[in-house]
Amino acid sequence: MHGRNPQMNPATEEIKAKLLSAQKSGDYLNEYDLARAAIKLHPDDEFFRYCAVLALSRCNAKQRALDAFYSYKLHTSESEYIRALEARILKDLAFLSVDESTSPMSLDAEKFYAAARTYQQAYDQTDAHYSAINAATLYLLSGETELAQLLAAKAIALALKDDGPQYFPLATRAEAYLLLHREEAARTVIAEVAKHNDQNILTRARTHHQLKLICKHQHIGLDILDPILPETVIHYCGHAFYNHHPLDEQEESELKEQIEKLLIENHCAIAYGSLMAGSDILFAEAILRLGGELNIWLPFGQENFCNVAVRPAGNQWVERFHVCIEKANTVSFATESDFLGDESLFGYCSDVAMGMAIMRANSLGSKRLQLAVLNPNLAKQSRGTISNINKWNSLGHPTQLVPSPEISPKPPAQKSRLEYPINRREPHAILFSDIRGYSKLSDRDILWYYNELQPVLAKVIAEFKSDIQHIDTWGDAIFLVTEKASTAAKIAVALNTVLAEIDQSKLDIKEPLMMRIGLHFGPVYKLYDHLAECYTYSSNDVTKTARIEPITPPGEIFGTEPFVAMLELEGEGWANFEYAGTLSSAKNFGAFRMFHIRTRYHPPALLCSL
Repeated sequence: MHGRNPQMNPATEEIKAKLLSAQKSGDYLNEYDLARAAIKLHPDDEFFRYCAVLALSRCNAKQRALDAFYSYKLHTSESEYIRALEARILKDLAFLSVDESTSPMSLDAEKFYAAARTYQQAYDQTDAHYSAINAATLYLLSGETELAQLLAAKAIALALKDDGPQYFPLATRAEAYLLLHREEAARTVIAEVAKHNDQNILTRARTHHQLKLICKHQHIGLDILDPILPETVIHYCGHAFYNHHPLDEQEESELKEQIEKLLIENHCAIAYGSLMAGSDILFAEAILRLGGELNIWLPFGQENFCNVAVRPAGNQWVERFHVCIEKANTVSFATESDFLGDESLFGYCSDVAMGMAIMRANSLGSKRLQLAVLNPNLAKQSRGTISNINKWNSLGHPTQLVPSPEISPKPPAQKSRLEYPINRREPHAILFSDIRGYSKLSDRDILWYYNELQPVLAKVIAEFKSDIQHIDTWGDAIFLVTEKASTAAKIAVALNTVLAEIDQSKLDIKEPLMMRIGLHFGPVYKLYDHLAECYTYSSNDVTKTARIEPITPPGEIFGTEPFVAMLELEGEGWANFEYAGTLSSAKNFGAFRMFHIRTRYHPPALLCSL
């Protein structure tokens, strides 16, 4: 599967190497983008098609993954390994409705049975323990206990004969012992599993997730799985250290030692945070030193950020900043705009980084932890760090503090030669929508739009009136600004739903009217519109949202990475989002990571009454 293709050029080989690395680390967003890039170079390459489908599945886009599996004709592959992906996706689809509050016993057994049959067919053809144990587990969840136990016993016998790399044979035996209620044997083998595959975070996470489901089903204590808990995802933050009170060598050495100790003790392998001089850079350097994955979020452009938040601490910090940037797994920007004196951008960036850490931990089923360098005596001078800690803890996630040396309050900022604008931006959720087919409506149909459809849309929006900072329309277009991402997302889902349900039979159109909605979260100005003689909202991020809406498929809702990060941080948990890939926006405004946004249930009660 992973051998070198003689037709591949160096650029393709580099993509393939990065793709395999992303697979191991569980960086599923990057994995999908790399697979798509490789397919553009080699459209018929089966391996890259397989990787794209696998990545889609990992991005929570299970049905799209299954559709792509068939459209790429992977079910006709000569490779048993590739054909087995069908069963894996069917299994994932069956598990979709399993959450912390749901017992597998209460689920639709037919879904598990269908996936079990697919795995059993693979087992009948290959006599492989991997197919046998998956079929056994799925049969158990479908209620076929005797068949599950029979296949579990066969899986153990086959795994014991497997003399290849031992992670998967051991994992098979552990799963089978749990199915058979042989807890002591399972505990012994799980301890052995933990000694293998320590560099493949995603594989360990999947193993832990499946064994956890079995333990819940079999009423076995989850502590039996502690040895194979996936590595921890962290958000880091803390004091900045500037030239008015720099760290001396001893203080820095002690901080480094404490940070590294906590990272090792908590098995921290993946980190999200910013890169200000001081604590941020110390955390970033420690993660890189230990071989972890560093994901940096900056509140605005890189050089602008360096001048504002790093260079004042001295050139040695600037050099360290650039080294971290070069070695980071990802470097992202909460906004592409300049600083312009808006201190709120730092808090907004921290919010996005926290949301991304939570989202990554959720995808891996791993622990999440915040590490913060803080001197409790200086809480009043550390509003940013304290705010980060409070937000993180409010979601039930733990924080561990690294004691900070005494630092002096930051002196008042020197007046810039380039005066910053008086107006200040504040982070908000932004919604743009339009209706496909509106431009083809006749005058009679336009009357229908304003007299029949728009009142229904207005009723939806009225339910959220108190949470909307701004609304504007022109023709079929709607522009909304809200304080919370979840509010904008609920409005988007409700608007999409009522348009899909309204009777359009009176219209003289070939295709039904469908809404396209783009969502983003970013800094916006509240400004006075002298032409309309009212206030409006505008910024580069508003323009960005307007450029996202035209590329959204009709009937869909697209959200940016900052938007879904804020959904995670707000913690309401009603939305699902599936990665759509890095997509080019309209009018060459740039390419951004985009997500399909859907809901687990209809959020506003009003949908039942419309």
